[in-house]
Amino acid sequence: MGKPAATVSHFHTCPAYCGDTPHVGGPVAAGSANVLIGGLPAARLGDKLVCNGPPDTIVEGSATVFINGLPAARMGDATAHGGQIVAGNGTVLIGNKSYSRDGSYVDHDEPEEKNTFSRRLGQNSEDSYGFSY
Repeated sequence: MGKPAATVSHFHTCPAYCGDTPHVGGPVAAGSANVLIGGLPAARLGDKLVCNGPPDTIVEGSATVFINGLPAARMGDATAHGGQIVAGNGTVLIGNKSYSRDGSYVDHDEPEEKNTFSRRLGQNSEDSYGFSY
């Protein structure tokens, strides 16, 4: 079964901090200029997200559905600060196979041990801005 399609205004979570201030997350800020889902611009890999710190970016999307040449973003897809999109349009479902910015593929219908890529959520890592999550 697919995942709900993400659009501008759908929220994401963000576990990153700037010093003692949590980023928290926020809505998808940008999307396709000419593909609408539920009347809102469709979100894609590389689109920006509002965050309490610097803007976040969508880094995971569909391996099989492309919008303007970019993988379509869905509820549950990863963000650069280590969070994920937590809302989507329930009337538009997009397949479970994922493409990530590093070129890896994930089939969410297969057990995790069979996937060649797993998100590093929960591990201590640092993004290009130097924020830890």
